[in-house]
Amino acid sequence: MKVVIDGRVKIPMKKNSMVLTSKNGKPRMIKDQKIKNFEEYLAWIATGEMKRNGFTKPFEKPVKLHLEVVFGDNYRRDLQNCFGSVCDALNGIVYADDCQIVSLSATKRVEYNQWSFRIIVAEIEEDSKGAA
Repeated sequence: MKVVIDGRVKIPMKKNSMVLTSKNGKPRMIKDQKIKNFEEYLAWIATGEMKRNGFTKPFEKPVKLHLEVVFGDNYRRDLQNCFGSVCDALNGIVYADDCQIVSLSATKRVEYNQWSFRIIVAEIEEDSKGAA
């Protein structure tokens, strides 16, 4: 079983900023609004793809996730920084928890002014010894 999720937006790099809480003065991590917006968008399209493919609940077995990213400019970016937002957004929708991901892979390319991504998540059948 697998699901393919396509999007035509820029994946924001998962970066957090430190903010002091007003209650106890201890620093805490908060997500940037761009990341929150992207994660909501991805959750929305992932929910639609799961329904369109006949899946009524998230995958429960180990999964492999492949990410294909098209950057719309030639600015230097670390591909692995795209995973944070993607994995968080799919939690509870495509898979029950992102700890189920046992294999990650990614590719990137540049096409000027053409931001997009494709995410392929596939369940992995376990062998008789419980290994994926």
